Amino acid sequence: MKTENTVINNLSYTLHIQYQNDEKLRMEFNRMTRQFWEFDFENYYQSGFWDSTCILYSLFDGERIISHTTVSLFTHPLDGQTKTLLQLGTVMTDEEYRNQGLSRFLMERIQTDFREKADGMFLFANESVMDFYPKFGFVPVQEYEAFQKTAHLDFTKKQEAKKLNLDHIADLKLFENLVENAFPNTSFPTKSKGLTFFYCYANPEMGYKDAVYFIEKLNCAVVMEIDEKILHIIDIFSPVPTDLNEVIAAFSDISFTEVVLGFSPDHGNFEYRLWKDEDLQLFVSQELQESFEKYQLKIPALSHT
Repeated sequence: MKTENTVINNLSYTLHIQYQNDEKLRMEFNRMTRQFWEFDFENYYQSGFWDSTCILYSLFDGERIISHTTVSLFTHPLDGQTKTLLQLGTVMTDEEYRNQGLSRFLMERIQTDFREKADGMFLFANESVMDFYPKFGFVPVQEYEAFQKTAHLDFTKKQEAKKLNLDHIADLKLFENLVENAFPNTSFPTKSKGLTFFYCYANPEMGYKDAVYFIEKLNCAVVMEIDEKILHIIDIFSPVPTDLNEVIAAFSDISFTEVVLGFSPDHGNFEYRLWKDEDLQLFVSQELQESFEKYQLKIPALSHT
């Protein structure tokens, strides 16, 4: 935890960084998060999976939180090198404190703190702040969704998929081990054990706790959902490269007409189409701009904040 006194536009505030272990401050952060986003981080904290890759940056006026940004860090293994990517999320400012430079202060502070530590940054912004992030070097880019009709897929190598119950310690440990040692089966890897468990364990009402399967023959965990005859492969976790056709074939007993991936595959017979997350626009730093403009990429679904 780090605490500093700061002055913004001649007014004094307190900046708290990475303070989740302070219960009083965390409860105030949770209050604001519920107010803005209708969820909070308490289950995540109590789960034990909130690690050092999820960093809170919050401005307080006395005991009241007034502006906030969450930093999420990802391991980015690519071309034999391991890089670090940073995502900004949970951005919010109390209505009474808007237009006072607080979000700008947090953005500039985060960029300063991670200038030498991060190899690229990205964030999702709603339509009301489209003009804000370009001021800090971010550019809007398009995302592409990988999909395929079942008629073009090979189901001959069918394996058995077993649903995991993450309330059982053996299943939880199995999934945890596969997540920790996962090979990047995507062309834009963003590995974060903490955020994976935020979605797949800590928040069952809004995540994928009931959607985790294990394919023993492939030694592979799959986060999967069916929606209106569409098979959504949210993510896969295996210690070696995995044949996506075999993963999909494990669910061929279910009736579906199309497969959609929650990540950009690095192999396989897939088509691509433009994709946009409702009213959100992906912005990336200049280090990532060329990759998104050159390749048909998507931020993995379990990496959104």
